Amino acid sequence: MMVPRPLRPLLRLSADPLATASPHRFAPHRPAWPVAAAAFFLTLPAAALQPYAVAHLRKTAPSFSSYAMVRPIGLVPVRVLMDGTLKGFRVIPGERVQKGEVLGRLSGPEHRRELSAGRAALQRAQAELSLAAKQERAVKRTYPGVSSLQALLAARASLSEARAIFHADESRVSLLRFASVIRAPAGGTVTSVSAQDGESVTSGTVLLRIQNPHSLWVYGAFYGPIAFKIRPGMQGTFQPAGGGPAVAVSVRSVASPLRPDGGEGVGCLPLNGSRLPAGEAGMLQLKGAAQEQVVVPTAALILRGGRWYVLIHGKTGTRRQAVIPGDRSGSVTTILKGLRPGERVVVRNAYLEFHRHVAKAYTPPD
Repeated sequence: MMVPRPLRPLLRLSADPLATASPHRFAPHRPAWPVAAAAFFLTLPAAALQPYAVAHLRKTAPSFSSYAMVRPIGLVPVRVLMDGTLKGFRVIPGERVQKGEVLGRLSGPEHRRELSAGRAALQRAQAELSLAAKQERAVKRTYPGVSSLQALLAARASLSEARAIFHADESRVSLLRFASVIRAPAGGTVTSVSAQDGESVTSGTVLLRIQNPHSLWVYGAFYGPIAFKIRPGMQGTFQPAGGGPAVAVSVRSVASPLRPDGGEGVGCLPLNGSRLPAGEAGMLQLKGAAQEQVVVPTAALILRGGRWYVLIHGKTGTRRQAVIPGDRSGSVTTILKGLRPGERVVVRNAYLEFHRHVAKAYTPPD
């Protein structure tokens, strides 16, 4: 029968218990939170530990951001130049076409009648031109013996008139032949189609419209005080929401008067031959000229009731001051209006100080 071995002690006791005991074994317990709090405050930036900050000037370039959309400057219409019936016209919206691409042809009795009339007029003009040329040569050979100067001048005038009529009829026939083929006047995307294959159309009818990728612009609306600071010539970027690289743009127009919703419309064109993505939406960011502006720590700003405030600390105490903030850069924010350089603002616990009067005026219920 096996006898179980005794368990070995987890701690080996020394002959002298005091020799192995910690010197702090019998010391009173010390809480650890003061050490943690000190370590936390040591990690904060120096500006956060200061109760006040002095508003000062800094040279910054203001930036303006708005939601924007890419719009076509204008759509290129494709019209028919003569009456006829569409043949081989199979274009659908959204299709991309190249400049000069054949989109269809014209046929039908109306088209054949007009083309035949043009050709007949050209043949008559050619015959009259040949006859006038022969008469001019005959008079020229007999001048001045038989033919007079008046007869020579009349023959030359008839030749010039016949030549002008011939060139006019020749141009007309060339135009009719050119109009018989429907071509894309510009490359781009077909946005709308208003006719179909086999349909009879008259001269001047719009068959479709093409959006040229080189004729696009960016339209955005800006609100608030910053809208009045945007001027033509400012540059920035348009970042498509669907991804892709940002496109450099320049402000070309600022709509006046304001929009019905209080915003100001801004139109931009791409720079350096850049292309805008058709139909895209995204963020339009504009940069203004560098200028000196008042800056304060962002922690000094308090928002209440849709308005921004700071607490100005002076010799007589602390008072509220309504401000209009601008751009934020890191831990500081520019102030567009309401604060002067050199004024001291409350930074530490600014929100609590601002609402201290609420606690004082509070009356507990019965």
